[in-house]
Amino acid sequence: MENKSILVTGGLGFIGSHFVELLYKKCNNCVIDIVDKKDYCVSQQTEDLIFEKGRESSNDVTILFQDIKDFEFDKKYDYVVNFAAQSHVDRSISSGDEFVETNINGMYNLLKQVSSNTRFVQIGTDEVYGSLSISDTPSRELDTLLPSSVYSSTKASADIIALSMHKTHGTDVVVTRCCNNFGPRQYPEKLIPVVIKSILSDKKIPVYGNGANRRQWIFVKDHCEQVYDIMQYGEAGEIYNIAPSYRDWNRFIIPNELSNLNIIYKIIEILTKEEPSNLIEYVKDRKGHDLRYRLNGDKTRFMIDRSKQHQPELPHIHKTFEKDLEYTIMWYKLNQTWWDNANFTD
Repeated sequence: MENKSILVTGGLGFIGSHFVELLYKKCNNCVIDIVDKKDYCVSQQTEDLIFEKGRESSNDVTILFQDIKDFEFDKKYDYVVNFAAQSHVDRSISSGDEFVETNINGMYNLLKQVSSNTRFVQIGTDEVYGSLSISDTPSRELDTLLPSSVYSSTKASADIIALSMHKTHGTDVVVTRCCNNFGPRQYPEKLIPVVIKSILSDKKIPVYGNGANRRQWIFVKDHCEQVYDIMQYGEAGEIYNIAPSYRDWNRFIIPNELSNLNIIYKIIEILTKEEPSNLIEYVKDRKGHDLRYRLNGDKTRFMIDRSKQHQPELPHIHKTFEKDLEYTIMWYKLNQTWWDNANFTD
């Protein structure tokens, strides 16, 4: 990609910062504006990393510390990619106001400013589909939305508003919905960094309910790769589920759906030889805790494969969830100051 103007909101957050890094690698002579209000979950070290890597890239990079609900465009963009969101479910249960302000009003403020030549990418979540039973088939893009929390309700609302702008005004909108992300730099309020930090700090690992809740897991860089492809090749007005792309030796997709206890056991096995039962503390379950999410990502995979069919096939590398998880754990072990020295103001 060359000579494009791209706005990335929430670009200092966990997923957004990895997407910005990807743009640095794949864009040549682009203008990249990063808008982030530097909320409680943004580390100063992430900000420094993104700033320094931006200076080393071939692009014109600007970081703007603003709230998306107040941000006003001063130029036309080819792409607006909206990662900015309040995303922690527990916080939305205790206080939902900021979720409405950011996830709905902030998104709409951005959307109403895009020009007719701008593609708007709304980054969504699998939680909008609501809870699946163990026997349910994976959620598809046109399934009914049944969100359970203020967080997922506001994300569902944002998706619907964005798609309605396409239907009524012809705005070039695509919506992505992804499963649970993991990887370096995730703020330690989400499951995997909570488990890692608890073990490294010799504290008990808190487990909601009985730990049977099931989620799909995708490495954050894989998520960003699919967003980058959807940004370029997706069809306006469409929704694209983003599911894990791990494959077995026969090239069949591995759904990578695990219970919370299962993933906790994997982390314990990598970090310590301690008996898991000695490290876990079961706590009161979250209100409205959804049992299971799982996405059908066929539409996205087929779209990307069709769009890239003219490109030579890359050599097969056997990439596994276990390797990505181990890499993530080692990153946290080596970078404990990332959260200790962050400007967290919880």
